[in-house]
Amino acid sequence: MRNGAGTKWLITGLLLLVAAQSFWIFIPEPKPELSKIINSYPIGTQSAVYEVLSNSGGATVPMTYLYFVASRQSDEAGALKMLGDHTPFLVTRHPGAITAVNGLKITARTRDSVYSFTSTSLLREDDEVKPVLIDLTATNE
Repeated sequence: MRNGAGTKWLITGLLLLVAAQSFWIFIPEPKPELSKIINSYPIGTQSAVYEVLSNSGGATVPMTYLYFVASRQSDEAGALKMLGDHTPFLVTRHPGAITAVNGLKITARTRDSVYSFTSTSLLREDDEVKPVLIDLTATNE
């Protein structure tokens, strides 16, 4: 009888551990606070490449710069709110990473930490979705 009760407690404990770990894995990552739009570059007919500063870490955390492709907005507050729902194609500590926008190709260069990068983004205009290619050169010099 003792073995049956011990096994039951062990299985219950393992199930609780698996449930807790599953909960931890599926918690969404917190999104950085978008502080200020530094630059925007036109792309397509109604869109822009946005360079956004995130300074939410305070004095002990370095500033990060997030780069997005999204529709153009007339005011900064509206743009920051809209960008909060988008995923950046580049997150780095380097400001001014965009060196050129030609057609639907973005050229970027960074000489600092790259936290996240995707080589393509999607541009949604006029009920059409078009791929935007991102060419990144990243060095540590």
